[in-house]
Amino acid sequence: MMNLKIANTFLLLLKNTCICLFFLYNLHSFSQEKPLNADNQKGNTTNTEQELLKKAKDYITKKEYDKAASFLSTNYQQFSENLTINWLYAQVLSLNNDKTQAEEKFKKAISIAPLNKDLQLDYARFLYETGKIKKVESILSKFITNDSKNAEFLLMQANISFWKGDIKNSQKKIARIKEIYPDTEITKSLTAQIDELTIYYINTNFEYHTDSQPLDFFAYHIAIGHYESRFLNPKLELSTYNFSPEKEQAVILKISNQFYFDNLKLTANITGGIYKNLSEKVDWIGDISFIKKITKNVSLNVGYSKNSVLSTIASTAFNLTKQDVFGEINYSNKLLLLNAGYNQQFYKNDNTIESIGAWILSQPIKFRNFNFQLGYSYNYTDSKDILFIYDNQGVGVYNPYFTPKEQQIHSGLFIVNYKPTKKLSLEAKANYGFKATIRNPYPLQVTATSIEIGGFYDETFTPVELTGIINYSFSNRFNAKITYTNQETFFYKRENINLGLNFNI
Repeated sequence: MMNLKIANTFLLLLKNTCICLFFLYNLHSFSQEKPLNADNQKGNTTNTEQELLKKAKDYITKKEYDKAASFLSTNYQQFSENLTINWLYAQVLSLNNDKTQAEEKFKKAISIAPLNKDLQLDYARFLYETGKIKKVESILSKFITNDSKNAEFLLMQANISFWKGDIKNSQKKIARIKEIYPDTEITKSLTAQIDELTIYYINTNFEYHTDSQPLDFFAYHIAIGHYESRFLNPKLELSTYNFSPEKEQAVILKISNQFYFDNLKLTANITGGIYKNLSEKVDWIGDISFIKKITKNVSLNVGYSKNSVLSTIASTAFNLTKQDVFGEINYSNKLLLLNAGYNQQFYKNDNTIESIGAWILSQPIKFRNFNFQLGYSYNYTDSKDILFIYDNQGVGVYNPYFTPKEQQIHSGLFIVNYKPTKKLSLEAKANYGFKATIRNPYPLQVTATSIEIGGFYDETFTPVELTGIINYSFSNRFNAKITYTNQETFFYKRENINLGLNFNI
């Protein structure tokens, strides 16, 4: 929600205009002659600031930004304490996409003239484009007041407030711009984004599941939500399940809210609800999690949850829940995405299941209307107690939930997205376990009618998960999504199909 969005065409045009005016102004107002050392190279040096500015401006007018940067670099030493040259050099470096050096030159210019308002605001433009929002806010708070008539910087403040989740302040800035320029279109895009974010929504899902235990169920899910502010983002969810062959039913009701603390770069999610198998009493469920932005590329997610278990035939016959304590770290850059996490599950029978995993995935590789991603994942899962029982014929089953012993899976990941039209998008995912092992129990005949676990042996298997998604937007207020999953694990084979209908009111 808070992803940075570069300003619209108006801001870019206004920025370029300001740069040109800056050059013209400095040619007439800041010119002062400075001699150069005798060892300057002939043809790529100049004797005065005026000549330097004129030649650099000629390069910029021709859009030869690399030549302008090279020319300024050659002559910079003699003008290193000059306000105009540092300011100009910062602009040229920015045009060459050398953001690090550009920021250094802006800071140098500001150290020479710390009270220059035009310089500070130009630095704010640069910071805004590079996404350093905190610094932009600090500068704008000194120069842009509630009575300001500068639409460019008011729009910056409106966008920043929106990215932070402060919708009311963003709307206030938009109103101020409309007051100054009633017919302006520069706020149209941001207004549409606010309307899209704050609209009430209803998401419905119809789900059918079948697996080799055999266990089938049909489920219906509905979620209603609305974003009001960074501290009020509630959602109400209701799910109903109808199982076979046991003919059991279950209902889950949850309400959740999200809180965003901008100063801490922290998002908190809290959920509470009830779970009831219709043949049992009501049990509570819920979770709390915190997502902390550590740096631009790194975030940490930790939390606790208590949820229902509906994965085996036995688990559908009564209220079975598990508690999870988890933590994961996420890293991303221009080339890849990386995740590493730890999870500990706790059950009422004092059993625990420990899981450690990590995956790495490339950023989307674009080719025409296609996006491709490749990756690798690893997972290790181990249960303290193995809940595996045998019937009189020696057929074993995990009861009432799956308890793997020393399971390790190495998988290859592949994702492809295809968008043939603006309204239609297709996605396919493959998770192929090229190396997977588990300690599998074997039976021991204790008595004529009793069979127990005699021990464990090493077993290999090939887990595979294939997912296909079709997403179609009928309008800005209604879209449909079909998801099909075919999965094979050590425990079972399953198929799942889900139809989602999403409405914005």
